[in-house]
Order: sequence, then C-alpha cells, then structure tokens
Amino acid sequence: MVITLVALLLCTMVVAAYATRVARSGRASHPRLGPSPGSALLPGWLVEAFYWAMHAPGRALIALHVSPDACTYASLVFCCASLPLAATGRFAEAAAVVIVGSVLDALDGMVARARGVASPSGAVLDSFVDRIADAAPFIGLAIYYRHNVLSLVIPLAAMVASSLVSYARAKADQHNLVLPNGLMRRHERVVYLSASLLLGPLVPYTNVLGGMPRPLTLAGVGLVAVVGTVASIVLVARTRAALRDPRPAASKDARKSFARKGAGARGPLPVEH
Repeated sequence: MVITLVALLLCTMVVAAYATRVARSGRASHPRLGPSPGSALLPGWLVEAFYWAMHAPGRALIALHVSPDACTYASLVFCCASLPLAATGRFAEAAAVVIVGSVLDALDGMVARARGVASPSGAVLDSFVDRIADAAPFIGLAIYYRHNVLSLVIPLAAMVASSLVSYARAKADQHNLVLPNGLMRRHERVVYLSASLLLGPLVPYTNVLGGMPRPLTLAGVGLVAVVGTVASIVLVARTRAALRDPRPAASKDARKSFARKGAGARGPLPVEH
C-alpha cells in the first residue's frame, strides 16, 4: 500500500508541476513525441507531462557522463527484477521496478541524442531489451496465477499481444510506412500494467470462475491482452492495405524531416512501440 500511495503522490506532483508550467509558459515543445502523443487509452497531455518531467533526470545523467547503453542495461535489470517479484505476489514492488526500468528506457534515448551519439546500433540494442522487458512481468504473473488455467492464460496472452504490437509496428517501419499510432504502444502497456499491479492488492480475492486472487490485476492485464491483440491486427491490416495500394505509400520522408528537427536514431519513440 505504501508503494501505491508513493506512486500516486509522484504522479500527482508531476501533473501539478506540468500544469503550473503550462499556465505560466504554455505547453512544452517536444518534437520527439510527434503531433499526437496520446490515444483513447492515454491522454496526450499526460504523456507530455511525464516526458517533460524526465528531462531533469536526463540532464543529471548527462552531467554524470552516464552512457546511453548503461541506461539501457540498467533498464533491463530493473524490468527483469519484476519477474520474481510478480511471481511471488509482491505486485507493488514489481510495479515499482517496471516503472523505474521504463523511465531508464526512455532516458537512454534522451542521453544519446543530447550527447550526439544516437545510432542504429543503439536502436537495435534498445529494441532487443524492450522485448525482454515487456515479457518479464507477464511471465512472473503467469507463474503467480499458474494454479488456474484461465488466470494463467491471461498474462501469457498479454505477453504475446505486446510482442505482436511491436512486431507489427516494426514491419510497417521496415516498409517505410507512416501509419496511425494505434493503441497499446509500449508506454501505454507500461501504464496499464503498472496500474494493474499497484491496484491488485486492493481486492485480494474473488470467488468468480472458481476463485482468483487479485482480480483487478487480471482485469488490467486482460485489457492489455485484448486491446493489444486487436491493435496488432488493425496495424497489420493497415500495413497490408498500404502495400497493396498502387499509389505511392506514405514514406519516412516526414520522419526524416521530423528527425532533423529533434528526433534521433536511438531506439523507438517512447510513444511508438
């Protein structure tokens, strides 16, 4: 409960600080986020607020000469730590390390771009680590819920759905297509997974479907599974339709222009995968 309250307090502080900043100076300019960072699942202003808040620790890491790869590897360690924590029912602690790991994952790109060392090599490492970080907490939840077939399937389905969304987006990028953002991108999955883990202990048990512990966590993870699966199918359909279209498909020229204005080559956009 303490970790949940601390997380809620930190979120409130970030939102309040950003609201004050907007009231005084207007919205912060974040070309990296693109024109529409939000979605039906996560308001754009909330994404902006937390991205703005991460610039302070980003500047601190730059001042300390921390390398982008060090941030990436540190994010991997934290996210992998969520596996044993979730597997043993320590959901709040699992949420905490997922959040820290995800923040470090976003900071590695900030550091790389600020130091002028963003590269395709770093992007490959970042994407590879992201897939492991995505899977770790869901594997831990599958172990925790292993005593009931339905509850076991839900986190496994969410893990597969997460990979499908990232894979579908990567294939669209491979063919130089610029498609709508879609739902359940990585930052949205992190938010919904973390919230599910933090809120889970509030309802310890339910007698529905033969009895399941922490149903709020299962409900949130189930949402990730369902929406992620649908989002990946929609993204694949849009990719195939664009490739079949005889007219020239939207290319990455816009992204290259966007990159010249501030986007870097280090890893996926924090609001993309």
